[in-house]
Amino acid sequence: MQARRSGRPRPVSDPHRLALEIGEAVAARWHNLHGGTAIEVPIGVVAALALIRQRDPSGPDLKGQILAQDGPQMIAMLREIWSTHWLHRPDLIDRARILHEWLNDDVDECRMSAVRAVAETTLKRGLFDLTGHEDPFLRSATDVLSPAMMCLRSRGAQQGLGEFHTPPSVAEAMADIVAAGQVMEIELMVDEPKQGAHIHDPAAGSGGLLRAAAQHLRQRGHDPAAFQWSMVDIDQIAAACCAVNAIIWELGPRVTVACADSLANPNAVDDAMKEARAVFEHRDEVLDKARITAAIRRTQQLMEQVLSPAA
Repeated sequence: MQARRSGRPRPVSDPHRLALEIGEAVAARWHNLHGGTAIEVPIGVVAALALIRQRDPSGPDLKGQILAQDGPQMIAMLREIWSTHWLHRPDLIDRARILHEWLNDDVDECRMSAVRAVAETTLKRGLFDLTGHEDPFLRSATDVLSPAMMCLRSRGAQQGLGEFHTPPSVAEAMADIVAAGQVMEIELMVDEPKQGAHIHDPAAGSGGLLRAAAQHLRQRGHDPAAFQWSMVDIDQIAAACCAVNAIIWELGPRVTVACADSLANPNAVDDAMKEARAVFEHRDEVLDKARITAAIRRTQQLMEQVLSPAA
């Protein structure tokens, strides 16, 4: 029997437990290495790696390739992951900027070492077995970012933000109950879901309830991308995790993530939609400039070939 390649994702019997184990291991490794109080750095590493998937089952061993990288190569890879996804979903990547804007600065040796250690811990603990699948249903089996966020953040900080973790099993049970019409006040799907319906969570955390709702839709034969999704959270890191999770879980093109107090600002989603449109316009301007620059360079190369003397 041929041995399974170490980098190929496999189904997990208890994905929520594995996600928690990864979060605990990441927090322990980061704090043991005195990574500092900027917990958005290790969360950003986990988030970037969670955006990678094994599209070709017979392809290269992605985990092995990443683990073979040194510090500078790791930083370059993380920058490329965020940049590539920004081209496709600039609105969500911009909302998640706290998780990757530290990569815009020079990363010193100490932080680089801690970043590589977090990546190593995350992958060896089995992240790709949760998020590396091509099938979005398997990728959405759990929320890998919530445990990392909760384990890295002190209990005092959680209470100060009014932030409490909803266990995945509870989220899934709530999705089932709400879908059956038994709890009307929770803003998830109440009746038989209709294409284009709006699913909203005004205190989303990292999006756990909406993950459960998306899984419930898939189990009933619906594509979450056919629905509109909106999430609001007052915490910048939680909102950033929501944005990344929306990509991991393939919630589709109509996803809005707002970072605001939904009680103080009832128009938070509308405001976030305006911000998203502005980000897309900026992305399009950048791409237009890049196309013009590329065309000029091609023209210059052709002119050089024409004008250069024959060898």
